[in-house]
This record gives sequence, structure tokens and C-alpha cells, in this order.
Amino acid sequence: MDLRKIPLFAMMSRRLSWLGARQQVLAENIANADTPGYKPRDLKPLDFRVLAAGHIAPLAPTVTSPMHLAGFSPADAPAGAEKDRHPLETKLSGNAVVLEQQLVKANRNATDYELTTNLYRKHLQMIRDALGRGN
Repeated sequence: MDLRKIPLFAMMSRRLSWLGARQQVLAENIANADTPGYKPRDLKPLDFRVLAAGHIAPLAPTVTSPMHLAGFSPADAPAGAEKDRHPLETKLSGNAVVLEQQLVKANRNATDYELTTNLYRKHLQMIRDALGRGN
């Protein structure tokens, strides 16, 4: 059975590849924290909106009472879009790496990788159970 033909597994494999590549970029940023003139890099966020456009209609919040808050729709705040809350100055050497920010990003990346790996494993186990090939 080729799991890459199942869209969910293909999406998780793509996510794991992206997270691995991002970890490498973040590690390079951390390694060059003292390199003069070095500018930190990051990967473009992985976009899963393609799936929503093809299969699932976008959900909009519904206000059922005038006392409820209106909320916001996912279109208002794209998933994965992050902005630096406090723009920090570049060091005198020209280095713009903020080690704390890079460590937070690397930690979040590792957590996302672990989550995706666990989801992959659980879905694979569900398929095994459905086929009667469980533990």
C-alpha cells in the first residue's frame, strides 16, 4: 500500500519535509548569531488553503445572539502568519539575529514536528486496525 496516494498522508509527509528544512534554516540562524552582517532567514509558511478550496467550504462564525462576540473568520488572519511584535535593532556588527526569537521558533518547530509525527503514527495505526493487522 502506497501511503503517498492517500491525501492525508501526503499532506503530513509534505509537512514533515517542510519542518525538517525549516529546522535546518533555524539552526543556521542560531549558528551565525555572532557572524557580522548576517541576516536571519526563515522559510515561507506552508499553505494548506489549497485543501480547503477544493474540498471543504470555508466556515464563517455565526452570531446567534446580539450579546455574542462576532469573532473573525480564518480569512482575516491567515494560518501560520506571524509578525514580530517588537522590531529589534540590528547590532553594530550588522548581525540581525535575535537568539531568543530563533530558539523560540526552533522549539515550536520541534513541537510541530513531534505533533505531525504522532498524527502520522496514529492514522497509520487506525488503518492497521481497520485491516485487522493491529498490534
